[in-house]
Order: sequence, then C-alpha cells, then structure tokens
Amino acid sequence: TPMLASASVGTVEYRSMTEPIRVTNPYIDNFVEGRAIGIDVKGKKVQVRLSDLGTVTGSLQGLASNAACRLDPEPVWSQVIYNEDGTMVQRDPSQGAGGVIELEYDHLICAVGTAARSTIVPGAKEFCFNLKTSQDSKRLRTAIGEALEYASRPDVQEYYYDDDESKMLATAERRRRVTIAVVGGGPTGVELSGELKDFFSQITRASDGAYQHLKDDISVILVHGGSDLLPAMDRDLRQRALEALSEQGVDLRLNTRLSEVGRDFITIKEKGTGIEETIPVGITVWAAGNAPVPFVKELLNNLPPEAAGSGGRINVDQWCRCLTPTPETFGSILVLGDVACFEAQDKFDDAPEPLPQTAQVAGQQGAFVARMLNRGYDMQMTPPKLPELSESEAFSLLRTWLVARGLEEAPGFTFLSLGLLAYVGQEEALNQVTLGNVPLFNYSGKIAFALWRSVYLTKQASTRNQALIAFDWLRTETFGRDITRL
Repeated sequence: TPMLASASVGTVEYRSMTEPIRVTNPYIDNFVEGRAIGIDVKGKKVQVRLSDLGTVTGSLQGLASNAACRLDPEPVWSQVIYNEDGTMVQRDPSQGAGGVIELEYDHLICAVGTAARSTIVPGAKEFCFNLKTSQDSKRLRTAIGEALEYASRPDVQEYYYDDDESKMLATAERRRRVTIAVVGGGPTGVELSGELKDFFSQITRASDGAYQHLKDDISVILVHGGSDLLPAMDRDLRQRALEALSEQGVDLRLNTRLSEVGRDFITIKEKGTGIEETIPVGITVWAAGNAPVPFVKELLNNLPPEAAGSGGRINVDQWCRCLTPTPETFGSILVLGDVACFEAQDKFDDAPEPLPQTAQVAGQQGAFVARMLNRGYDMQMTPPKLPELSESEAFSLLRTWLVARGLEEAPGFTFLSLGLLAYVGQEEALNQVTLGNVPLFNYSGKIAFALWRSVYLTKQASTRNQALIAFDWLRTETFGRDITRL
C-alpha cells in the first residue's frame, strides 16, 4: 500500500513495483489469469471466470479457441451477482458464458485479500476512488492530473469575467476542482495525504512549478472518525502524525463521519454535536475500511456456519485451516492474509483478538503455509503430521531432517510483530519497531524516513524492482514527479 500511495502521485512508477507472476515464481506449473467465482468444497473444484484479454487486432480469436474438441473444461457457472446486502447469491445466465472453467485441486489456498468497504456510505461506491491495487493508483493519478487541468481552464479564472459575482463563482469552482478529500486516518489515508502534499508542494513552487497559479487553491482534507490518526501506533507517534500533517496544511477533520458522497461534494457529520457540513470537492478517495470480496461470501456459503468470523472473514485454526462440511475435505482449504480470522492471545491481552489485517501477517502466514505443504504434512490430522513411509518407499532425507529437528508434527502459526511504519510527508516517517510484544524503539523524522524506504525497498519481489524503485526515487529527487497524462 505505501507504494500505491507513491505511485498515485508519480513518486514511483507502476511498472517499477510490479512483477509478472510467471517471472517471480518460475516453479509455477500453470498460471490461469482469472477470478474465482464459485467453489464445490466436497468435490474439491473451484470455478474461475477467465480474464477478458482483448487484443488489438483480434487475430488471437482463431479456430482453436472455439473448437468443440478443445481441452479446456466446459463452462460451469455464469457470472456471480450479489444483492446489495451481500446475501442471496444470484446468477446471471447472460454473462460469463464460455468464460468460466472448473479446476480441480488437492489444496486450495484462499488469499484473496479484501475490497474497499465503501457501500456503508451513500454515494461512496459510485464516486470514491479506492487505493487497493495498482490500477486504483493509476486511475487516481489520472484523475489528479485532470483535476489540475480543469482548474487551469479559462472558464474558472477571474480575468475571464467582468462582474464581481462571476469572479467569485469562478474562484469557488476552481478551488473545488483541486480539493481532494481522503476518508480514513489509518496508514493508507495518512500516507496518501503526505504524498499528495509533497506532490502539490513540488508542482506549485515558485521556481519551476508547472501549476504555480494554483498554489492558493489546492487543498487536501483528511476525514477520520476517531480522535487520533494511526490508532495502532503509540500515542507519541500518533501525536506526531497529527502535527506533521497539520504543519503541511492538511485540513484534518477528526471525530467526523462521512455521511454522503456526491460527484462534486461530500457531507460530513461531527460526532457529539451532530453538526453536518457539505464540502465541495473534486476528488474523494476511500481509505476507511475493508470488506470481503465476493468469492469469500461464496466460500462461506459452502462452509459450516461456525466458519464465519468477524467482519466477513473466515475462522481458521493455528494451521490456517478452516472448517469444512465433511471430515474428508478438512485440511484441503487453507485461508491466510486479510480474509483469515485467527484469534491469538499473549500474556498482555485480556482476551484473544484477531490478528491485524496487515501485509506483515499475510507474508508470515504465506511462508508458514508454504513450509507445511513443501514438507508434506498430512493436513487432515490435528496437529498435521508427516505421513508414514511404507517399506517400498525410498529413504527420505527431508523426513529424516525434520524428525531430527523435532518437526514430525507441524507447529502452529505464531505471528511475530516487527512493528509499524508510516510516511507522513516532507521526507518524514514514523517507525514503531518491536520484536513480538517487546518494544524496541520509536522514531520519527528523517532517520525514520530512511528506515521506511529501506524496509519497503527490501520487500520488493525482485532485484529488478528494487533497482527500478531506487532509480524512481533518485529521478523524483533530481527532476521532480512526472505530471504527463497518457
């Protein structure tokens, strides 16, 4: 997500932070680009709607793609449609025909993440930009560029009119077009606000800014329902985040809920007083909560009721397994990441709490599940154990090594928190570094910014990505952010 906020203003480029799956992991036997839309848990089959790959010439749509004897499985279901309340699965027979295939599996790893929970506010789904994928950041970057150009047109400049009333209306409309509202005071909202202020500071500076004439018109509003930004961080860092954004000129609206979003306005309501205010805006970005993706709802419909966790997530045990309808299928579905609900308790907690929905948790769970499958544990057993070798089977060096280390039974997953990081703009970051439940140190400022960059640079998928992102940072520092609209 930090890279998405940077990409939305051109600090880094989209292709610098992405890597093809086939290149990242050459051990994948077969990669199918599509969206899972249904599942047969008892039959161990998943339905996939293939991505619509449009071509420039259409020459790839040849005879083989329509041959009756083709090897592709026949379509199973058409496109899944959900009601507004997320229940009552319907199927639209007019869509998806011919583009849905069925794949069999031995183990299904459900790591589909979450979607933006924008349906809770009227108009948010229709008029808000999200920041969950690289495509989201690309759309937001295009919208910001368009907003700047719309605000530079003659029809919203004072010199275009003679009377004072028209000049006032032109000024108000120009400022509306470059007013950006960010909803949510978590890491995504805070980092995006900081990146936006960096971007606007660069393009409006007096020396060489391309939009110097908009310096007094551009504004960023951050709407947050809580009393503190970055609630997961310690109090001193939360306070510093508030001070840093305020110093940069971000209009902070704390203890404030979003009531409605329109094409050119937002309506907010202050907690306690109930006072409503309608603010004209040009762009609204949603960064205020997650919701399950449609496939998770479909999966839960095929699992026992006890599998449903809080917030639409799926309950899992300490080996990332969810409940299934039959004992024969238990252990065939493993759930990890944001969609998994695993309650853990340490000596400092009064009661078990679900693990946070962060990339740090997802990464550790992914490595944990990969180790279990690579080692060949029998996932139907509790705890999972190494299967017994028959006399006819060859000697297993891996098994001998695992038994010698006392890993004949798979240990349960344990999350090791390494802390939290957040960027707040002006080359300043917040670092809360921990080792499990042991706090090590808190930093804010330039040193924390250097650590923030080094951590996310090392987390890239390949050396190529690391080099490209480092070059993007150097390019931005030397020449500024690219404002070209393609």
